[in-house]
Amino acid sequence: MLDSYIEEQPYFVEEIKKLVANKRISHAYLIETRNYKNADSIILSLGKFLYCSRHVKTMDCSSCNLCTLIDNGTNADFIQIRPDGSMIKKNQILNLKEKFKTTSFEEHSSRIYIIYEAEKLNKEAANALLKFLEEPESDVIAILVTDNRYRVINTIRSRCQIFSLINKDTEIEFSNLELTSNIIDCLEKKGRQAIAYLPTLIDHQYFTREQWIQILIEIQYIYEQCLRKFEDVHYCNELESILEIILAHNSESNLLHKLEVVHNQLLRLEYNLNINLMLDDFIIKFCSI
Repeated sequence: MLDSYIEEQPYFVEEIKKLVANKRISHAYLIETRNYKNADSIILSLGKFLYCSRHVKTMDCSSCNLCTLIDNGTNADFIQIRPDGSMIKKNQILNLKEKFKTTSFEEHSSRIYIIYEAEKLNKEAANALLKFLEEPESDVIAILVTDNRYRVINTIRSRCQIFSLINKDTEIEFSNLELTSNIIDCLEKKGRQAIAYLPTLIDHQYFTREQWIQILIEIQYIYEQCLRKFEDVHYCNELESILEIILAHNSESNLLHKLEVVHNQLLRLEYNLNINLMLDDFIIKFCSI
């Protein structure tokens, strides 16, 4: 039941209840879970709340046949999609569309589909989903789920009403915030010339692959917080000074580009690389806008 999460997710629960009470339900939601431990459970409760009139009226579906069918995965009006292997593929979206061509299983009820790990939509699947979102049927509600909203492509994000769950455990512990802030300051103010300035900044120290992974994780976190500040959603106030520097040099699209560069570099660092070449490549791509 959605109300069972009121203490941990008060804003989310209250806002969803208001939308339903005022009959202002959107055709598409993007829920940023931020690694909240009970994410799958609260998402399922959200789906039931939007689908089942009994759930809305009594907040208790313990004896509801429709919700029992959902729990058993046999409700034709309530479809849940997860990655097939490492990606969500086009045929999964096409199968969803085909299933929803038929008449609703329950008269006067919405039809719901939930896509977990929406950041893993491959290009073809994302394009197929976009067409579905651009021409929504009146009784179909999409719930897209991701740990991080900024890893979902912007064309999909822009078509969804976004909610972000609270997770106090997502705040990272910086190994050296001053150093990371100085590296960002150098990247933002020097651009590609940071290739020449960074060695002096870090006092010609040799950082291991593991240390650079930590630094990039911290940079990634700071730029995500900057996007949150840019969009006027909850962000880490302790980073205010470095966020202001970043915002002075970047548009939203620049921030998204830089986050993608950091993310890709972190993936590359899973393998053994020449650190110096890695750093040069990172700076060039990071400062390419």
